[in-house]
Amino acid sequence: MTIIVFLVVLGLVVFVHEFGHFLVAKLSGVKVEEFAFGFPPRIFSFRRGETRYSINLIPFGGYVRMLGEERTSSDPRSFSSQGPLRRLAIVLAGVVMNFLLAILFLWVGYLVGMAPLTLDAQTLSGKKTTRVAVVEVLPDSPAQKVGIRPGDFILGFPSTTDFQKFTKTHQGERVTLAILRGRKKISLSPQLSAKPEGPLGVTIINWTLVQLSPGKALIAAIKDTYGFAKMVLVFLGRFVSQLFQGKLAKEVAGPVGIYQITGQAVKLGPVYVIQWIAILSINLGLINAVPFPALDGGRALFVVVEALFRRKIVRAELENALHILGFALLLMLVAAVTYREVTNLVINRWSS
Repeated sequence: MTIIVFLVVLGLVVFVHEFGHFLVAKLSGVKVEEFAFGFPPRIFSFRRGETRYSINLIPFGGYVRMLGEERTSSDPRSFSSQGPLRRLAIVLAGVVMNFLLAILFLWVGYLVGMAPLTLDAQTLSGKKTTRVAVVEVLPDSPAQKVGIRPGDFILGFPSTTDFQKFTKTHQGERVTLAILRGRKKISLSPQLSAKPEGPLGVTIINWTLVQLSPGKALIAAIKDTYGFAKMVLVFLGRFVSQLFQGKLAKEVAGPVGIYQITGQAVKLGPVYVIQWIAILSINLGLINAVPFPALDGGRALFVVVEALFRRKIVRAELENALHILGFALLLMLVAAVTYREVTNLVINRWSS
């Protein structure tokens, strides 16, 4: 199930991004030679009209190949023949589509009931359901011994304060707790510690699900997308700074990390998968907006420079070579992140 959801989630986010480029290019009258999901080798393709539609083997990306994109063409329908504003719209359409996708899924999340990404749940109107969520389990604690895990919800208590009062009242005793794990309810009976600090040995928070009307859900979704985007921008700044120092931020996730987080979201339930799609879409949009060769932001930078100087400063062949170099560097970065993730996964398996 995790593999299927992982492929669907990643495929949806990538497809929407590439469809943004494709749609705006078509609307601008630019000839699209190929619309591809994934990177080669090609698995399947068909031609409809002037465009070839391809499904490729490696699902971690895609591309829209337009006439005159890699080299200057005099054809009036080529990408290179379009004005700067039109080319900029085509280049940045994928980023915009990723943000729209995030807003859509967060809107759905608020309609069915979701914990806000960045907003304070108490400031939102609508129906609220508060649960006690476990975010950390201490080693060798009563909670760990009976199998309580991060992500579990402790039922029967309206807030963390009520649960803390309960555990302090029953220090040294065996208690029975109703646990919600994903969509399954289980019963666990830990022997609480007699120590006054942390009788159960967990870190807990109040997890408030908010359900809003369609209009208010849309406003909250837009605000949450904006708030989370600001957080990602701060992280990207720190990531680039550390990269220049020869360090790879621990928070960076590659394909393995995305797969693991998808698996956790699947266990927690559909609304968490919805939220994860939004998070992933915002990340993909902002990363592509970075002004680095091969990324949409890098391509947009060349267009902006040309518009400012009113002529092409960098020849199309050189620009294309820079994008190829940038793509190679990005692949090396992904490979480094993936190597670290696989190494950590193997070490954790051996240590357990």
